[in-house]
Amino acid sequence: MGIHSLSAQKKAVDDSAYQTWKRINSKSLSYNGKWMSYSTVFQDETKENEKQIIILETPKGKRLVFDKVNDLKFIGKKDWIQYSKNDTVFLQNLKTGVKKLWKTKHYTNALEGTDILYYTRPEAVKGQFFLQRLVCYNLETNDSVSVNNIKSSRFLRNKAIVYVQIEKDKIFLKHGIPGGKQQTVYSGNAADFGDFQLNGNEDGGTFTLRENNNADFNRVYYFSLKDNSVKPLFNYDDVKLNNPGYSISKTAYGLNENSNFIQLLVNSNKRPENTQIAKSGVEIWKSNQGAMERRQELLRNSKTLPSEQKFLYDLKNNKVIKAASTGEFDQVAIPESGNFKGVFGIDKKPYTVEVDWTFNERNDIYWIDASTGKSTKVVSGVFGNPSWNPQGTYAVMYDGKQKAWMVFDSAAMQFKNISSQIPFPVSDSNVDMASANTAYGIAGWLNNGNTIVLYDQFDMWAIDLTNQKAAYTVTNGFGRKNKIELRYSESGYIGDLDHRKSITLIGFDIEHKSKGVYKLTNNNSVTKVFANPDYNVRIEAVSGDNTSVLFTKESYTVFQDLWWATSSFGSQQKMTDINPQQKEYAWGTSKLVTWTSLSGKENQGNLYLPDHYDSTKTYPVIVHFYEKHTEDLNAYQLPEVSTSNINIPSYISRGYIVFQPDVHYTYGDPGNSVYNDVISGVEYLIAKGITEKGKIGIQGHSFGGYETSFLITKSDVFSCAIVGSGVSNFTSNYPVMRSNGISTMFKYEADQYRMGSSLYDNLDGYIKNSPLFSVKNIKTPVLIFHNENDRAVPYQEGQSLFFALRRLGKPALLLNYKKEGHTLEDDANKKDWTIKMQQYFDYYLKGAAKPDWM
Repeated sequence: MGIHSLSAQKKAVDDSAYQTWKRINSKSLSYNGKWMSYSTVFQDETKENEKQIIILETPKGKRLVFDKVNDLKFIGKKDWIQYSKNDTVFLQNLKTGVKKLWKTKHYTNALEGTDILYYTRPEAVKGQFFLQRLVCYNLETNDSVSVNNIKSSRFLRNKAIVYVQIEKDKIFLKHGIPGGKQQTVYSGNAADFGDFQLNGNEDGGTFTLRENNNADFNRVYYFSLKDNSVKPLFNYDDVKLNNPGYSISKTAYGLNENSNFIQLLVNSNKRPENTQIAKSGVEIWKSNQGAMERRQELLRNSKTLPSEQKFLYDLKNNKVIKAASTGEFDQVAIPESGNFKGVFGIDKKPYTVEVDWTFNERNDIYWIDASTGKSTKVVSGVFGNPSWNPQGTYAVMYDGKQKAWMVFDSAAMQFKNISSQIPFPVSDSNVDMASANTAYGIAGWLNNGNTIVLYDQFDMWAIDLTNQKAAYTVTNGFGRKNKIELRYSESGYIGDLDHRKSITLIGFDIEHKSKGVYKLTNNNSVTKVFANPDYNVRIEAVSGDNTSVLFTKESYTVFQDLWWATSSFGSQQKMTDINPQQKEYAWGTSKLVTWTSLSGKENQGNLYLPDHYDSTKTYPVIVHFYEKHTEDLNAYQLPEVSTSNINIPSYISRGYIVFQPDVHYTYGDPGNSVYNDVISGVEYLIAKGITEKGKIGIQGHSFGGYETSFLITKSDVFSCAIVGSGVSNFTSNYPVMRSNGISTMFKYEADQYRMGSSLYDNLDGYIKNSPLFSVKNIKTPVLIFHNENDRAVPYQEGQSLFFALRRLGKPALLLNYKKEGHTLEDDANKKDWTIKMQQYFDYYLKGAAKPDWM
């Protein structure tokens, strides 16, 4: 009674909660940070959402509601928005309330970081060219400037525009700020000008011209925007492919001044091959046919065409180099910059069959000398590809076997270890799946691409590829000293670091499992901007002028409402309160627990406790786990109906404790790995008086379903178990095909089931790790959730477990939602499953009445 009377004043998380909870959908911040917008949607997909966008003045000004509007966005540097309603576009000043009709029907863009809106509209027909007028409108001054008779144009990052303009029969290649001074780079005869391309630096590029009455635009010129100079590069008439099967596409290229090679764009002159596979009632599979081919037949009914030929053109020596023949390589890795000595050919063909059991494809890597086209194999059978720096001067590759980063040395024709200069591992030992990349990753490049910046677990390291300087930590050891894993965004890759004054990093505090915001300045010092051990802090938007941010604080108890702050987080204001109803519910709290596993190592898990938790009492516990959960300790859990797994707040609010232990796997022994970490955690909870035998249930889905069924063959500590869509027999599941056309073998040899070898090399191990062969030992009542349309884990796996339990006279139930797959999609089914799980646990762990369906 104690639990119920204490939390009687607060409600249990139930159907009413599932229907009222909302999440924030879209959010943005104006250029000056003085306005923010957001919209919300119901968590319950069956509920209709109001079509509404809310704008708030930051930090605590007026609130404006826009109903049934589309494409609302902040424009300009101050207080303007643009939106459409009933197919009419409006501009509105949020400060003054002035609202204008935007009359043009042409698609309008806002030029970021300015007060300019721009659009193009066709000019009246003049001669043979389709010309447009570019109109730039200034929101603040209400003035428009236009550039007439434009054939093509492009805005640059510096807000200038490069364009081709035609006056009478003359053409001008110009650049400048609209309404400001325009500079002419080239002028000539309009009929003779082809097209232009800018390079990645946006400081120049090339254009094509027709010369000497040629039928094609045959001459390519380099132009520079730095000094408005033009110089001839090459003539397409001199470019000889000597291959009648292909013709050259005579186009401009985005070259830099020092580019020495271009990859020619070529077209095949042959009629395209028919790749359709003839319909037939007979299917022939060949043991030497690649899995990828089989997948394409299955999923697309078409064959894969071999890769095209690749041609390079040597600008300095005016010669064509054939870098790859048809079908020779699966891909050719060519740097973005045209300044390179060679390129890489990547050949997967020798390894296509083994994808069934490796999942990732291995490659042979060839170095192709750009001046001769000669290819030399430099590495055989590796996972992973080389990646170039933006300058095309160095290529690096992660070697999963050596757990090291390598750089290619073209003189020695080999990849050499560079990460051995870092005194810490560059490979994550926590990643215990062979198919997963274990590298912490590349952060970017310094010193014009001569220095690579790599991550270790905590910090960033600079390695000089010219060997002039010893490796050093860019983050000054801040991460390791403070046990903070520093990363740039989710992908980690920043790119070019040369001219970045400061970089915002995400820092994960491994002790408190919380994320914060840190800043790295270009003198290699890291400062904490805003981090709190009790929350995950995440920047959602940064104002264009970098003065303010929109961010969220999140924990198990704190929903991700939007907060506004100055960019240093010096002044903070909570802007939204989306789910105020949470305070009416018995929500509970989360905490991290640490114990010693049966293998003698320290382990951790998340423990979710009900409100008014009383340490003198024992509670019903549901053990619910998959792989590792502690990094999500501070994740907010939305109340929702179940598609497969339990909803944590729903159970906590009813006086349960939910326990999520981390699992660390040993290859070849996945079952015992789970036993070591989970059973030791349960024993820890019993020893601490948190729970007792008779009050402990377990639930897992998919891989968690397998783990659950394995555990109950080894332990009788659980009073009941729910096995969701799990594999029960490794030996039967190993050779079947998944719906994507790949055999399931990879799941065992290289992926989640972590056997690390084939069934035929370790039959005994496959049997030992299959719950089906130890069903005799099960003493726990089992509810199996498995649907016959499951395309991830075959329905037979759940059925086999059920039949085995039934044959041995053990209490078992099998629930099959007939039309459903691996998880539930239908709303009525989700509601039904949510109720049945609850009733099942209540019956076994709380002594509730037995429901009819059981």
